[in-house]
Amino acid sequence: MNSNPFLSIVIPTYNRVDFLDYCLEVHIPLAKVHNIPIFVSDNASTDTTGEVVKRRIIEYPLIQYHRNETNLGFDGNFECALKYPQTDYVWLLGDTYQIPPDGIDYVLKLITANKKKYEAIIFNVADRVIDIPQQDYTDQNQLLSDLGWHMTCLSSLVYSSKLITNADFERYKNTDLVQTGVIFESIANRSFLIHWVENLSVKSIKIKDLVKKSWQARTIEIWAEKWPNLILSLPPSYKLDIKIKCIKEHGIKTQTFTLMGLLKLRSENILNFKTYKNYSKIFPLATDLSNITILIISFLPSTILKFIRALKKKTHV
Repeated sequence: MNSNPFLSIVIPTYNRVDFLDYCLEVHIPLAKVHNIPIFVSDNASTDTTGEVVKRRIIEYPLIQYHRNETNLGFDGNFECALKYPQTDYVWLLGDTYQIPPDGIDYVLKLITANKKKYEAIIFNVADRVIDIPQQDYTDQNQLLSDLGWHMTCLSSLVYSSKLITNADFERYKNTDLVQTGVIFESIANRSFLIHWVENLSVKSIKIKDLVKKSWQARTIEIWAEKWPNLILSLPPSYKLDIKIKCIKEHGIKTQTFTLMGLLKLRSENILNFKTYKNYSKIFPLATDLSNITILIISFLPSTILKFIRALKKKTHV
């Protein structure tokens, strides 16, 4: 079976064998249509990830599996995953996401139907309201302003092999957001072409009784500290006012740092007085809510909030 030279799917994973198995189940039929190779980059999982993937390889021989000897962290594993394929384009897919049924067809037609050389292709994400028409971007500040916050979702990103080859992965290690940083670093101060797809969306995989847990406990650290640090560290050709807009838009558009989002974080005890103290000086970068408001939320009884959330969820079932 000859693999498609134009596009591959790479799936970085760590200790989420149930999600990964379902992810492969969903994507193997889509990949088979065009012989799309699938690469699984296992970040030294301690569960049965390897066994499950090997069973899936029997079903679809174009799956390749690699297990890191040690855990390289999010960024290190993403770099490994992106560098494995030899295809013209690489779709970076989280193990808890699924691509749209027409997504592969769309990419293949886009990259073969004309002579345009795209650095990256950005897909929409289900349940996000992005009122930006489909278009090609050639201005780095416009891209950061419109979609910078959205490009943190790794599963929405398709990279060209050229961008991967030239990306400065080392510069963005330990940011937990290397997938975003390398794109904006790469296109700074030069001509580029990036395509935005409005009408096709990746979406989260929903499996009853399974909850995606990996980075949730670090929500405040990542989005109140690491995210602002990454954006502010981008080259000076990105305008400061657009950088600040981009930082805050993530908290608003994903509802991480809205009033309801912070109440949710408090109900899970992710936001408490300790975390408030740790991040109080940098909260103003990530949210328009005042520190007084965040402080008050941090003292609310988390058990009561959790009960209210559970009750509300139950009444909507």
